[in-house]
Amino acid sequence: MPMNHVPARVRVDERAVSTEVIRKVVLSLFRRRRDYGNPDLSELLPELGRFGVTTSKQFRLLMKKHRRAIREDEERKMSRAKTIYFSEELGWEGLDAHACKAWFSVSGLVREAMELEFGEEARVCVD
Repeated sequence: MPMNHVPARVRVDERAVSTEVIRKVVLSLFRRRRDYGNPDLSELLPELGRFGVTTSKQFRLLMKKHRRAIREDEERKMSRAKTIYFSEELGWEGLDAHACKAWFSVSGLVREAMELEFGEEARVCVD
């Protein structure tokens, strides 16, 4: 008699990428301070699908692969002028004005990982 049991990890890994999966994976890999604002994560789904990232496992592996590079990018100091510019344009969320550093939001982290993986083609033009 064949066994029909599917391990829980396999069921989780084969789930389609959704906004809940994106938020859960990103916040498990990066600090929770990145969950600021109220971004529409649903706009990331077609972008991820365009590059073949359709399952929870594919998304998790993408984010894990580029975690270190993203953190290193965030650790670079910005000029004081750039920090002030960002604070005026975007507000103080995601900024450390004393250290002149900024960190990505959840959607920013996903887009940064996509750009690192797929190159300039993954960059989204926002008008």
